[in-house]
Amino acid sequence: MLPDTIKIRPIRPDEWLPDRCLTGLEPFDRNSCPPEPGCSSLNHFQKIDRETLEKWYRLAIDEYGGCGFVAWENDKIIAYHNFFPGEVAKKFKFYGYGFAKSQPDKTLVHNCLTIVKGDYLRKGISSRLVKESIDWAKANDWKRFEVHLVLPDCERGWQSDQKSCLSFWEKFGFRIFKEYRADKESEKYYGVTKRYSIYLSLDDNN
Repeated sequence: MLPDTIKIRPIRPDEWLPDRCLTGLEPFDRNSCPPEPGCSSLNHFQKIDRETLEKWYRLAIDEYGGCGFVAWENDKIIAYHNFFPGEVAKKFKFYGYGFAKSQPDKTLVHNCLTIVKGDYLRKGISSRLVKESIDWAKANDWKRFEVHLVLPDCERGWQSDQKSCLSFWEKFGFRIFKEYRADKESEKYYGVTKRYSIYLSLDDNN
């Protein structure tokens, strides 16, 4: 169970829109840092300005009902999980998207799961954020949740800004639907030879 001081809330434009990975040791004060155009995952295939980033987030929230959750403590950000509907993801092919020529309807695509380090690790915060996202997706009649470029379990994978190792996602019921050779950068940095695309069926009939 999370400490009472930590609150999980949906991402809202009037509070904060995720625009960076949380790499520090202390909670992030959104009021002390100027807005950025987006983390590296959203700039992987094309450079995105702040106006475009806000447009996509607002589209996901206004037309589809949401795009993720933020963990707050004392009005500071300690972690977040965000995702985009497949229709929005196709518009900018962010990091990890675009392996399939076609995609099932009503699919959410994971973008980022990141948490500040230090005392906030290993307290179940990341797992709680993913659970909130899955519960929201089921309640809003989404049928499928995808995560791409997932790593085999490896030491550097667990230490990275994102929770991208396979066994983390498997505990929520995600399953591999595509395996592919890791790029040279991943081979060198993580020491892995393959990566995965995984999915969770949100349809009770499957």
